[in-house]
Amino acid sequence: MNQTTKIISIAVVVAVIFFFAGNAYGKHKAANAVTATVGQYGSRSGGFAGGMRGGAGGGIVSGTVVSADANSITVQSGTAGSKIVLVSPSTTVAKSVTGSLADIAVGSTVTVIGTANSDGSVSATSVQIRPTGGK
Repeated sequence: MNQTTKIISIAVVVAVIFFFAGNAYGKHKAANAVTATVGQYGSRSGGFAGGMRGGAGGGIVSGTVVSADANSITVQSGTAGSKIVLVSPSTTVAKSVTGSLADIAVGSTVTVIGTANSDGSVSATSVQIRPTGGK
């Protein structure tokens, strides 16, 4: 085996090692991302966890409103303390009402919470119909 062949062989072996190491790292990061999302928004079995979590764009606050006026609300979360939330006339306010399966239509935007099945489907424990064109 000449010198060039040895260098190419070593380069191929190193590339394969880096490929598999990167693949393993990516799987680990993806699993952590799912865990972080589940921890932030609730459990896979359904429901939303209370609390204050930083999210894209600044924050997600969940809890009980303890005071409110035209410019702010104060939200108390079980163990995370309270958070002042500034509001304005441009703040979108939405409320949920109980629906039924008949309310789910093609074209609806939904958020589903449930349990992942081995075939890739999800058994829903909660389906939230989101407003279309909203924030």
